[in-house]
Amino acid sequence: MSNRENKITIETIMADQRIKQGDQGLEECIITLSEKLDLANSILKAILETTHDFIIFALDSEYRYVSFNNRHQEMAKSQWGKSIEIGTNMLDLIEDNEEWKNLKGFLDRVLAGEQFCSVEEHHDVDGNVTLGKNHWAPVKNKTGEITGIVCFIEDVTENKRFLKAMLEERKNQDNVESLTFCDQLTGAFNRKYYEKELERLDDKLYYPLSIIVLSVNRLDQINDKYGRAVGDLIIKQVAQILKTTCRGDDVVVRLEGNEFVILMPKTEGANGERAIKRIKKIMDEANVQSIKLSVSFGYCTKYDETEDLNRIFEMAEKQLERLKRLEE
Repeated sequence: MSNRENKITIETIMADQRIKQGDQGLEECIITLSEKLDLANSILKAILETTHDFIIFALDSEYRYVSFNNRHQEMAKSQWGKSIEIGTNMLDLIEDNEEWKNLKGFLDRVLAGEQFCSVEEHHDVDGNVTLGKNHWAPVKNKTGEITGIVCFIEDVTENKRFLKAMLEERKNQDNVESLTFCDQLTGAFNRKYYEKELERLDDKLYYPLSIIVLSVNRLDQINDKYGRAVGDLIIKQVAQILKTTCRGDDVVVRLEGNEFVILMPKTEGANGERAIKRIKKIMDEANVQSIKLSVSFGYCTKYDETEDLNRIFEMAEKQLERLKRLEE
């Protein structure tokens, strides 16, 4: 065999070894990636299953399940009589036309960017009724595109005061979603709901409890110059930003006119202040028909049961008034 043939053979063997090493490295990378994915899925499953107080599910933009915990799986079986799995279309489970329309309405609101709460009755096949407070929020990717829905359902059946109030309101209401607790213009909660939630949250379980009050500046001048319809659009935009940026446990309320309040349970003052900065930054970048949003904030925090919650609210309002005078 000539030297040239020897050289070609050696180079071929070396090339084959490099290919084998490359294939082995690729296989090791795939195995490592698979192991990490399995670990991430195991951690997610553990988180979903350890939150015993909530029924949890997540859907993609086509209403198909991408995740759920065992409690939701059991609820789907008892309420709709059907088993669910990843990829099942949630709307395909529902045979009652009115329930189907109501649920689709909620899902489409979330996919449009809304973050809100609703109160629903859940009936199982045995006729038992559970009252759930549903926390809805959109899921976004890194670019901010909405890719799905997540819902946490809190069982509030055992809260007797809350249940009694809900059922009394329900007797005279055809609209299950609002139960007279929603502001008609913005879809945020109204003062009636605020008063009930304030009573519920004034408990050491929820301390520190931060209260943020905010007011839309120069709304009267805007109404006079551009018309009340434009002013209403501004109020709706502010409510939408609040519902989108606040956490699921926070309570967003339109108190009256241009004034809103946010109840933030288990939130110390420093975190409340950070929330204000985050919300204000988004507000400052928004506009309605070329009118820039201008909103003033005030906040105060209740840390223990010795503090008067009405006094806390008054202090938050005083801070709001001081800052409002500066900004107007």
